[in-house]
Amino acid sequence: MTNKHVMRGIVAVLFLFTTGLLFAQTQEEEFQQLYQEYLTINQRLQQLQQQALQDEEVAEHAENYAKFIDAKLKAIDSRAEDLVNRREETINEIQTAQSEGNFEMIQELQQAYQQITQELQPFMQQAMEDLEVQERQQEIEAVLIAKMEEIDPETMPLLNRMVEISDKLDQMMQQQ
Repeated sequence: MTNKHVMRGIVAVLFLFTTGLLFAQTQEEEFQQLYQEYLTINQRLQQLQQQALQDEEVAEHAENYAKFIDAKLKAIDSRAEDLVNRREETINEIQTAQSEGNFEMIQELQQAYQQITQELQPFMQQAMEDLEVQERQQEIEAVLIAKMEEIDPETMPLLNRMVEISDKLDQMMQQQ
């Protein structure tokens, strides 16, 4: 009798264990599928954004917004001003290296650009608290999205799906 109960207990534990593994594996597969879909949508939206930025009017809006943000950053702190200036110099150096075909230099400069961007992040967060900055950001986003929708009417459904997937991925990561 006792042996039967032990065997049933072992079978039950093994069943729970394998069920747990199958659930974890299924969740991992779902996560991978969602993540892949997210990457695909993100790539498509980046392509649309690049196409939209080729439009003169959109490019002008983006340029004005960038200048506005740079001015806000420079006004926050002298360190931010130095970083903005270094970023501009780095962009110019990248363009020069591209025209010369110096790929090694391009990689070094891109790393420097990323470092500068990271250092600018706290100042950017501070600038984003400004209502005028928020309004201008909404304006450029509206112009950009309108142009993207003109190029591809599926832009908004893609954006909505990307947000939906992002939320789902966040939930899945928090559950682990």
